[in-house]
Amino acid sequence: MSTPQTLWVVGESFSRATVHPHLVTARQLREQLAAGPFPPDHAPIVIPGLGIDEHTWAELREAVTKAGARLADGPHRDTPRPVARHRVLKHAQDNVLIGDAHAADGRFRARLSVANDTEMIRDHTADQQHVPGMLLIEACTQLVTWAVGELVGTPAGQGPRYAVMHGLDLDFAKFVFPLPTDLDGTLTATGPPEEQRVPLEGVVTVRQAGRICSTCRVRLHAFDPTHIFAIEHAQAIRTLERAGSPASAEQETR
Repeated sequence: MSTPQTLWVVGESFSRATVHPHLVTARQLREQLAAGPFPPDHAPIVIPGLGIDEHTWAELREAVTKAGARLADGPHRDTPRPVARHRVLKHAQDNVLIGDAHAADGRFRARLSVANDTEMIRDHTADQQHVPGMLLIEACTQLVTWAVGELVGTPAGQGPRYAVMHGLDLDFAKFVFPLPTDLDGTLTATGPPEEQRVPLEGVVTVRQAGRICSTCRVRLHAFDPTHIFAIEHAQAIRTLERAGSPASAEQETR
């Protein structure tokens, strides 16, 4: 009996990646399934990639099983469940990029979760096979934001800590393709905690197929929300006053 091939199913937003014969979009897979069941000796192992949400995968999983294909075992047999949008400061759930998140003892991990219609894919003009770098940056900062809420304690009388980034370093070693992708990292204090803020550094490593693809280092403070919003408001007032002053306008024309 021949060894079954692996068939990765991805969202239509990653259709360019289907130049590789082992990748198909959800639409292409539905067309294959409509043509009839797989031959017993050529039934593939089907695994969800990026751009496939929980509802789409539930539908496809049932259909591929009826067609005689197999589902993979292991941690990537199902799509990740995205975290709630408010935990990563997003208005739209489709823009959440992390799922199956866990945190304990200063460490955290998650899986990359890319909705087919997420804004950062829809508005990206490059005709590429890989995941855009800006999307990976956003995923890393979302994960650090989520980890702050999980790992940094909240003093009595204050709301949950609010992550404010003030530094970012990135290393890109390899392209990330629309296949299952893991993120893991650490959150460590970089100075003594204060009542209104905690200085921190978050380090996130992006891995795919067991290889490191990129590393993101984020320097941030976990603020008391009331305190940081007051700082922001005071800075906004000073900036408006400065921008509207005659002296400022004169400097800009020089």
